[in-house]
Amino acid sequence: MGKKILIPIDFRIESLNTLKYALEERKQEKSSVILMYSTFTSDSIAELLFYNPAKIIQALVSSHFNDGINIIKNTYESSLHSLTIELFHGLNRNAFLNFYEAHGIDLVYLPKDYYLKPHKNGFDPIPLIKKSKVQYKELAWTSELHSTNKDELNQLFK
Repeated sequence: MGKKILIPIDFRIESLNTLKYALEERKQEKSSVILMYSTFTSDSIAELLFYNPAKIIQALVSSHFNDGINIIKNTYESSLHSLTIELFHGLNRNAFLNFYEAHGIDLVYLPKDYYLKPHKNGFDPIPLIKKSKVQYKELAWTSELHSTNKDELNQLFK
């Protein structure tokens, strides 16, 4: 089996471009991919008692984002071993390193010119990843600033 790669996302279709270009680069070997969304932990005891990461992810995934993932799965089927979405709740370098090691990550792909725009209670983990001194690679791709979801979905076909 190939390497396990990590890609931070913000549940917008544009963030899937990093995944697309990472799989393009890794065509020769199958990769297991973890899409990571970073979010703050709630202070509410009730929310912590009934914490369910699958429900949190389900609430964040739009139909367009899900369509984008399916397009990528179908297009890069030969170079994609598995694809999962995980939540990260840590706020410091050690928490990220624990996440990185626990999931057996070999390489992190980061967007070079795209800035993650997390939803409410989310945060951009890229500065934390860079400070963690793990192996990462930045991928450059252009994004259309004023595009509709349909246009963003079409970018995955290019």
